[in-house]
Amino acid sequence: QYYKDTALIDNKGFAHFSKVDTLEEGMYSILVGTSKVFDFIVDDQELSFSTSQENPIQDMKVKGGHENEVFFEYLKYLNIRQKEASIQKEIKESAKPSSEEYKQAVKRIDELDLDVKKFLEDFYIKHQHTFTVTFLKALEAPTVPEAPLLENGAKDSMFAFRYFKDHFLDNFDFSDGRLIRTAAFNEKISYYMDKLNSQYPDSIIKACDYILGKVANTPELFKYALSTFTSKYEKSKMMGMDAVFVHLGKYYYLNGKAPWMTEKQLKKLRERVTALDPLLIGKKAPNLMVRDTAQKEFIQLYDIEAKYTIVYIWSPECGHCKEATPKLKKLYDKVKNKGVEVFGIGNEFENEGWIKFINEHNLDWINGSDGGDFKSNFRDSWDVYSTPQTYLLDENKKILSKKMDIESLENILEFYFKRDAEEKE
Repeated sequence: QYYKDTALIDNKGFAHFSKVDTLEEGMYSILVGTSKVFDFIVDDQELSFSTSQENPIQDMKVKGGHENEVFFEYLKYLNIRQKEASIQKEIKESAKPSSEEYKQAVKRIDELDLDVKKFLEDFYIKHQHTFTVTFLKALEAPTVPEAPLLENGAKDSMFAFRYFKDHFLDNFDFSDGRLIRTAAFNEKISYYMDKLNSQYPDSIIKACDYILGKVANTPELFKYALSTFTSKYEKSKMMGMDAVFVHLGKYYYLNGKAPWMTEKQLKKLRERVTALDPLLIGKKAPNLMVRDTAQKEFIQLYDIEAKYTIVYIWSPECGHCKEATPKLKKLYDKVKNKGVEVFGIGNEFENEGWIKFINEHNLDWINGSDGGDFKSNFRDSWDVYSTPQTYLLDENKKILSKKMDIESLENILEFYFKRDAEEKE
């Protein structure tokens, strides 16, 4: 939500907003200071609201447009029912479950729920072509029916989740761009992405494509969804989610589906996609060729024969590296006899401090750098924008995991050791 305009309240309690340009249709809010007083809907450019400070909803009188008459009809009804429900809930919570008072409160709460349900059914029919109904339906969650029985006679324990996910977006009108100016769209897609999908790149990519397909013909919703997903998964701290960013970049932005982007913005995005694409989990890592500590012999990643290779790009001047490197050395001593090798790459342009750190900490893994000629280009091909950078590769140099701390690396290695042992058995 963003501030659209401001106005001063005069000594008679009036505030007047006036602009030459029109307000786009959708839902807006009136705030006094930082406190929201009420929401309203823009369907007409000449709107007037008069109410009291004590009871802004119930005392609301509106002029201009039709939507706010409908909207406040709904709010006033709901406001009364919510107040009564709160009283009954207080009675229920303070009474003993066996008492008549408790039973009557429960009964009244159930009656109120039915009243609201019946009101909404009639309200939706009465005002079926209004934006208010479109908005309210967009907020609805599906009602899950009784789970069917499986062949063994037991209830399908996953039915409720599957049904809820499959029908979560049923009542959302993706053709109505006005919904971008409500809280409904952001809340709906955020819940769908975060709560109803496995948080793995393949699942998230599928979910992104599903939502973007739904809004493909509604430019405002499409732009918001694509921009939101791109920002979210580019910045995600969850391992592997850069695959989502790369997918969105390749199949939407660089495929001409984001006309709002400037050439400069597309160039920058293309550079990020190009840098990240070869380093996605599951892909074979780019080869890496540097010189040894004496800067005489060349060492290549692809020449290292190991069941697992840890590529560790670091700097002796980096605070995080000073903490992480001794931890990695300790882990290496534990796992090097299990087919694990470390390829430690110095990121500094001078080798003196790097070699000193190696000797002081007895880093007896494979060490290399390009401190003499800087010709390896590993900083670009491995997207080294900070250190340390840690990658775990399999025997074919396929990326298994990346950009993790040493504790996480140890847990991941234990997973693969266990899997290898089970496969042998």
